[in-house]
Amino acid sequence: MMANSSPNVASRLYALAVARDTANLVDGDAALALARASTRTLMALSPQAALLMRSFAQEEIDRLSMDCTEESQGTIALIQDAINMA
Repeated sequence: MMANSSPNVASRLYALAVARDTANLVDGDAALALARASTRTLMALSPQAALLMRSFAQEEIDRLSMDCTEESQGTIALIQDAINMA
């Protein structure tokens, strides 16, 4: 009986982990979409806000470029995309 329950428990734990990771990705995508929309809207409404946003974005890009990781490169690309599309 014990041998049959172990794979079942492992399978359920794996399914929970996958569900949690998927939920985190969905939450991350939603937050990113909201941030991009907010950035673009703010930049479209005010030339001063657009200037400040570009300045802030460049500071973040400069800071992140010192960190040579895939995550920092991905973040830089996301920042550039949000700023360039505004």
